Amino acid sequence: MEKVILDQKDAVDWVYRGEGAANLVLAYNGSSPVFTRVHVTKEFLLSVEKNVTCRRPACRIDSSQVDVNRDSVLIISDHSVFMNGTLKGGPCITVEIKISEYSEYNPLDLFSGSLDMICKAIEALYATPQNNFRVFLNGSIVFGGLGGGAGSTTVLVGEAFEDALKDVIKAGDGLCKTSFIQLVAETVYTSGVLGQLLEVQKLDAYDIEGAIHAYYNIISQPCMVCRELSKDKLSNRHTSLHSITLDESLKIVKDYLLAATVKDCSLMISFRPMEDGEVLSGSSNSTVYLGSTKQVFEYKVFFIDLDLKPLKKMEDYYKLDEKIANCYCQMAKTEHKADKAARRDAYEKVLT
Repeated sequence: MEKVILDQKDAVDWVYRGEGAANLVLAYNGSSPVFTRVHVTKEFLLSVEKNVTCRRPACRIDSSQVDVNRDSVLIISDHSVFMNGTLKGGPCITVEIKISEYSEYNPLDLFSGSLDMICKAIEALYATPQNNFRVFLNGSIVFGGLGGGAGSTTVLVGEAFEDALKDVIKAGDGLCKTSFIQLVAETVYTSGVLGQLLEVQKLDAYDIEGAIHAYYNIISQPCMVCRELSKDKLSNRHTSLHSITLDESLKIVKDYLLAATVKDCSLMISFRPMEDGEVLSGSSNSTVYLGSTKQVFEYKVFFIDLDLKPLKKMEDYYKLDEKIANCYCQMAKTEHKADKAARRDAYEKVLT
């Protein structure tokens, strides 16, 4: 098979879709069917960077640039659309949920296994999407931010989103958004997909406070954590980790990094309405029934951003955990002092 190399003239066919901590995501708008692993020139990457800069969040442009010295890029499926589907062409609506980030919603609601609580979480994500909730229509974003996140949903934004849903959700005026949230919640609930994610997250049996000791076993260096902590703060559980085998240390760190990876991934669910009489013969996708509109939807579920966290991140994770713990302790002390002062003031008022 002839090697495909993308050059400067090809950059116009690639448009900005989003980005993560390490990857810039582009969508291909051209007509070539040959792309699987693709070699690129420096001129192509320079042109891509120039073309997408106006769409990237300013904070991301300042912190990360396209590595124009790469000689190849990875082509993956676009999970915001149905590819080679068995049904007739029609609208496709896709929701992306970032699992680990906090906004106005409680992530525990999303993982609760309760349809009502899942619906509550989706409602909260809609109200304050930030970087956690985005919706695409036929591959183009119609709700949420491109990489930089979005603030609270305004009336104007809500009306535009309601209008965008009309071709997919057959609900009355002003009810499309509500039905869409029900559709997403029902699919998350019935598919059980978050249960699978939770099982991988549970691989982290030691947390970073334990896994960091196994990490130093692997790199064959003195444990900086044991050196910095006083003897009275070191538990037997942590010091005993330095007597385990290399294979045991590798498993602990591997399981921690796997869990950290899925805690930072995104869930994408694509929906396509089925017409009366259509059958999913030969399709690997599932269906869900939306009672409020009496519609049946074919759906597919994918996790993205599953690049395994690198071993070198272990020390960073430990330092971050330390900062969080110190911040929490400081907040607890401040609240305790405030509570103590309030009780003293109340006592003095009683006496006077």
